[in-house]
Amino acid sequence: MRSGAATVRAWHLARTPRGCPVPEDFACHRVPLEAPGPGEAWLEPHWLSVDPYMRTRMQPEGYDYLTRWRPGDALSAWGLARVIASRSAWREGDWVVGHMPVAERCRLGPGASPDLPPLTLPADTPSPERWLHARGMTGFTAWLAMRLYGRPQAGETVLVSAGAGAVGSLAIQWAHRAGARVIATAGNAARRDWLIGRLGVAAALDHHDSGIASRLADVAPEGIDLSIENVGGDVFEAAIEALAPGGRVVLCGLVGQYNSPEPRRAPRNLSRLTAAGGHLQPFVVPGHEAAHWEGFQREMARWEEVVAPLDVVDGFTGWPRAFCGLFNDDVRGVGKRVVRLR
Repeated sequence: MRSGAATVRAWHLARTPRGCPVPEDFACHRVPLEAPGPGEAWLEPHWLSVDPYMRTRMQPEGYDYLTRWRPGDALSAWGLARVIASRSAWREGDWVVGHMPVAERCRLGPGASPDLPPLTLPADTPSPERWLHARGMTGFTAWLAMRLYGRPQAGETVLVSAGAGAVGSLAIQWAHRAGARVIATAGNAARRDWLIGRLGVAAALDHHDSGIASRLADVAPEGIDLSIENVGGDVFEAAIEALAPGGRVVLCGLVGQYNSPEPRRAPRNLSRLTAAGGHLQPFVVPGHEAAHWEGFQREMARWEEVVAPLDVVDGFTGWPRAFCGLFNDDVRGVGKRVVRLR
């Protein structure tokens, strides 16, 4: 057991972003890392997640379901780490997956999160990085959207915006498993090609297209039965216009609006939901863990053929670049964006 204090590098918010975040909005500082106390362990992260919701934590107001980051605050992320020293039930060498500081090393205990404590995986777990995506929080988000709230049925037409992203790509596969016909959107041609060629969607549309409403009407002439909304803006309005009578909208996110002065702006045609007899279900993940996490894990453990690619950026110093790239269609890959530290 190592004793005394060490210092490690950790990422902090340097300033509140204005518009699209840039790497200069973040600062890397050396911070002290005390030896583990009783019930704690030292963890060495190997993978750290970057997710669009993190941008909402940098907003000066709103989005009160999570603590906001102010300039100078340390950042945290869903991550996968090795136990390198322990004074808890965690064994050295085992994997820990959960929320942790964006740091080279950190000190954590099993009770660090009251709603979803960090999970431990044996040291020899094959492909533990699955818990970053399909069996992690993005997988849980997609599962809640589709299995708990959306509940697509065979023969229905489902729209998934940002379908090549972490949540959207899994939502598409849940819809296909239910026998639904899926239309998706993505922000560049390569991701749209992937949606058609790899995930087998019926059509892939550009959610930046000013004519998205007419394109959607062309590919879904009988309307949309279920829309999984991840983008906001014009595509959200187009989905409402295309909604079939009694259709449902499950609101997962508004990533296309997160950098705007009005990140929570409602679609201008929201009142059409009433005319169409539609239903809008917004949700956030925190608060669902106690009731649904175990059921989600049971289903995912039986789904061997899930397609869940990782969009990897290498190196601890690449974290700001990886995060900022979430909002740039020219640099994003498909699936879940992560930073690989080791």
